[in-house]
Amino acid sequence: MKILVDENVSRSLSPRLKALGHEVEHISEIASKGIPDEKVWKLAQDGPRLLITRDFHFTNQYRFNSTMVLGIVYLRIGNLKIEDEIALVEHFLRNHTLEEYKGRLVTLSPEQTKIR
Repeated sequence: MKILVDENVSRSLSPRLKALGHEVEHISEIASKGIPDEKVWKLAQDGPRLLITRDFHFTNQYRFNSTMVLGIVYLRIGNLKIEDEIALVEHFLRNHTLEEYKGRLVTLSPEQTKIR
């Protein structure tokens, strides 16, 4: 699966997802720091890709319609350690099929997973 990791998510997530067989790019590998949400969105549409982000703006389905990409995974997790953030995403991807969340908005937190 093609995945785009936003700059506000740990860079350490990318190699871990690559090890699981995904085609992954981190925004910091593609563009300079601080690129606008619209540019991130265009990159996510290229492929299309699954967007993994901590940016709350991407939960606005009127502005960023998740059906236009493989899906959006919004990490609503506060101040987790990097390893905990990575474990949360890995656990989600291992335990959910693409069909369950394709074109949908996923909100991940340590307490729950919501797929809308």
